[in-house]
Amino acid sequence: MFALIGRFAFRRRWFVIAAWVALMAVALPFLPRVEEPLEVGGFSSPETEAARARAVLQDDLGFAPSQMLLVFRSATVPADSPEFLGRVQTTVAGVAALPNVTDVLLPSDNSSFIAPGNDTAYALVGLDLPPEEAQRLVPAFEAALGDPGELELLVAGAPAFYRDIEEVSQRDLRRAELIAFPFALAALLFVFRSAVAALVPLATGAAGVGAVLLTLFAVAQRVDISIFALNLATMLGLGLAVDYALFVTSRYREELAKTPTDVAGAIERTTATAGKAVFFSGLTVLIGLFGLVFFDVMFLRSVGVAGAIVVLWSTLAALTLLPAVLGVIGTR
Repeated sequence: MFALIGRFAFRRRWFVIAAWVALMAVALPFLPRVEEPLEVGGFSSPETEAARARAVLQDDLGFAPSQMLLVFRSATVPADSPEFLGRVQTTVAGVAALPNVTDVLLPSDNSSFIAPGNDTAYALVGLDLPPEEAQRLVPAFEAALGDPGELELLVAGAPAFYRDIEEVSQRDLRRAELIAFPFALAALLFVFRSAVAALVPLATGAAGVGAVLLTLFAVAQRVDISIFALNLATMLGLGLAVDYALFVTSRYREELAKTPTDVAGAIERTTATAGKAVFFSGLTVLIGLFGLVFFDVMFLRSVGVAGAIVVLWSTLAALTLLPAVLGVIGTR
């Protein structure tokens, strides 16, 4: 069966490559938007005792689902002075009119909001959204804050924390991509001693990652997926695709060395051996990762979904796109 896949990929190599190029053309407009439907949080289950207790507090006692915490500090102005408290009230004045804000509690309303050292105080802003959703309000919330003057202002709380997680996750992902691709290329050049042979696994990996991100974007429209799945999909997708491509390409070069003029035969034998190994390796990993889908914790479930998507596309790229590209390159 795997030899037949290799034969088809070689004989219809331009069709296979065109199909992958078309897939990348479809994926390209969605790649900058992949993180939009992804969720922050998801580290607990609604079935836990803590989650049930939180629901009781919200439903029966009127507790806000989430709160923003505004911390004010000054080394010169006492926190209980009219000047300090007035500046806090002025800074927070525009927040009460924002959508989803349920209440605003100031240190002038509750003296326990003032630190014993009298240099720090905080204000609480209740929101009618859970932290995972409220984190989208943070930019507008910060824009509504007034000038604290000589006071130092820190924005905290679960929504701000989740917002920071999202920003750090995206920043670190871009940094990882900038580091990973050059290092992968350098390693492949060292192994193959050929620019053409080194670029083949990277091209296959890039195509696989593009397909993975497109699928992740589509799945996230229907299922809650953690933002961390994006990091997993990109890095694991690149690593797995390059690993499979390296394995197949190395075997292809061995087969081609036996019969330098028989490119088609070398590709068939490669997919019948290395391709078969890649398929069952991917199937094993897929089964292991798919078990996480049944966890009730969204973060773990997202790892399972993203991992399964990565393995599926990486294996498919190694069995179809890679033999087609090798067929075009031939003996080069």
